[in-house]
Amino acid sequence: MKITDYCFVYFNGRAEKLKGKDIRPRDFFYGYHYATSIGYITEILEFGNKEPGNKILSKILLKIQQLILKAFKFQYDFVGIIKPNNWKLLKNSKNIILSNQRIAHSLLPFLLYVKLFKKSNTITVIAMGLFNSSSKNFLIIKIHNFLHKIMLKNINRMVFIGQPEYLYARKVFTRYSKKFQYIPFGVDKDFWKKKNTQDPSSDDYILFIGNDTNRDFDFLVSLANKLQNKKFIVVTEKLEESEFKGTNVKLLNGSWNKDLLTDEYLRNLYDNAKITIVPLKEGLQPSGQSVTLQSMATETPVIITKTIGFWSQDDFIHKENIYFTHSNDLEVWKNAIDSLYEDKDMYQSISSNSRNLIERKYNSDYFNSLLIGK
Repeated sequence: MKITDYCFVYFNGRAEKLKGKDIRPRDFFYGYHYATSIGYITEILEFGNKEPGNKILSKILLKIQQLILKAFKFQYDFVGIIKPNNWKLLKNSKNIILSNQRIAHSLLPFLLYVKLFKKSNTITVIAMGLFNSSSKNFLIIKIHNFLHKIMLKNINRMVFIGQPEYLYARKVFTRYSKKFQYIPFGVDKDFWKKKNTQDPSSDDYILFIGNDTNRDFDFLVSLANKLQNKKFIVVTEKLEESEFKGTNVKLLNGSWNKDLLTDEYLRNLYDNAKITIVPLKEGLQPSGQSVTLQSMATETPVIITKTIGFWSQDDFIHKENIYFTHSNDLEVWKNAIDSLYEDKDMYQSISSNSRNLIERKYNSDYFNSLLIGK
C-alpha cells in the first residue's frame, strides 16, 4: 500500500458528499481540500459503516457498541477498527487527522500500537465538545476523563475550535497541555456569501438552524409562539409542527449528516432571512458555531446567547458584528429582534462587519493553514 501524507478520518457522509454533483462548502472536511490542493497525497477513512464483511461479527460488535453507549454514554465504532484495510491505511499515513474525539476513542487500539512500537505517525484530534457529557453520573464522568487521558497520552496534538474549552482543558489536563492548540473554526467564505437571491415581495423571516443538544429548543418554541407577528423558518429534526401554536412557523426537517437539504438551499435560506437566531443552553461546548459563521458570511445578522463556551472573547463585539443576549428571556429576545428590525443603521453595520470578520479570520482557509501548515 502506498504511503499517504494525510489521512482524514470522519464518521460516515463525507465521501458520499464528495462524489455528488452538488457544489459543497469545505467547512466540515477539516483540511482535506486544502492539503490536497497544495500537493499532499490524501485519503479519507470513514467510520460508522455497519458491515465489516462478517455479518455475525457485525451484529455482535454493534450490540456491544449499543450497550456501551447506553451504560456509559460513550460512542465507539469497533466495526471500523477491525477492518484490515482501515488498519493498513492508518499504518501507512504519515499524518492522521481525527475529526472528533469519539473517533479517537474508537481508535485507541491503534493509538496504543503507534506508541508501543514507536511508529512515526503524527496524530491530531479535533475536539468536539470534549467536556459535553450527556451523563451527570459522577462515575461515568470519571470513566470519560480516564479514557480522555489515555487518548491524550497517545496522540501528538489536540485542536480546540473554542477558546474557553481550550483554556479549561489546559487546567483539567495540565500534563498534556503542551499538546493543545486553539484554532478558530472557519467556514468556506467562497461558498457562504451573499447571492442577492431575495425576493422583494417576500416576507422577512427569522431563521433557526440546528440539531445539537445545546440548542434551547424549548425557548425557541416559546419565542416563536410569543412573536406571532413574525415569520419563522425552523430547520431541525428535533421539533414537531404541533409544538407551535400559530401559523407563523415553517418547519423544515434538516440534518447535515443525512443530507436532507442541500447546502445551496441552506445558503438561500440565510440569504433571504432577516435575522438568524441561535438560542443556546449554558455550556462549555462552542455550540452554534457553524450556523453563526455561515450566517455572518452571508451578511445576515445573528442573535445568539453568549454562553461561557462562546468560542472567542475578543473578535465578536456586541452590536458591531453580532448581537448577544446573556439570558434566554422572552422579553430580552423580543427587544433584541425589535432592535434589529427597527434600527436600520445598526442592522447594516452588523451585516457588513460580520462579513468582514469572516474574510479576515473565521474562514476555512485560515483554519486549514493552521491545521495543516503551509
